Amino acid sequence: MRRFDIWDVLFWFFMLLLVGYIIAKLLGWINTPDWINLLPLVSVVFLVGISYQRVMSFMDRMLVRTDYFKNNLVKINERLDNYDNRFIEYDKRLFALEDKVDMLIGTKRK
Repeated sequence: MRRFDIWDVLFWFFMLLLVGYIIAKLLGWINTPDWINLLPLVSVVFLVGISYQRVMSFMDRMLVRTDYFKNNLVKINERLDNYDNRFIEYDKRLFALEDKVDMLIGTKRK
């Protein structure tokens, strides 16, 4: 289950406040002085700030994850190189063994 942090709560609070204010203003339920008419602008400023915080939090998480993958990719590459070297060595041994068997039975490989 997804956890909620303070930015989720603030985002939805200001969204509901903004939508409620717009609906009430359109229906004529709110007759306010001009300085209160700035409430939607204040809400938009808060929403932009909250969105910025969310984006930055997401980018920090992505940075940590990509660093983790990058560090482990080096380890994986080292292990694959080790396996490749071991495979090459086994392949050489197999060809040498096949050559000895061919010499013993008198056949040649194509």
